[in-house]
Amino acid sequence: MPPSKALSKTAMYDPELARLPYRRPPMNRGIDPQRLNWLWRLVCELGEVAPEEVVEALHAAVVPVDAKRARSWMVSDQDPAFFPITLAELERNLRALIALRQAREQTQRGLQRAVADSTDIDGESTGDDPSPEW
Repeated sequence: MPPSKALSKTAMYDPELARLPYRRPPMNRGIDPQRLNWLWRLVCELGEVAPEEVVEALHAAVVPVDAKRARSWMVSDQDPAFFPITLAELERNLRALIALRQAREQTQRGLQRAVADSTDIDGESTGDDPSPEW
């Protein structure tokens, strides 16, 4: 299905708004590239990312990090455990998470194929074959 057709079927799609020119929102805060924890928290909330998954992804990318550091990126700057995350760290973390999730998907697909292949080789019935009449 073309993307335009998919959009028209969503509940929140408004064709009148789609015809208006796009406008960027105003910058409501100063951006410090050395302190982007607020953005990291939003990304983690949207992507359902836990500190443990961040640690796993970074270890897979051979980045030494512990759970304490990963949690420190997700807390408020008022929290004593707070540690600022930089733009470079945020990008590295996102790329590591994407790579980890892609690897998981590929592994899952491979396992599904292996199970399907082993079922075919073992000669097990898939339920589609008619039962022999004796």
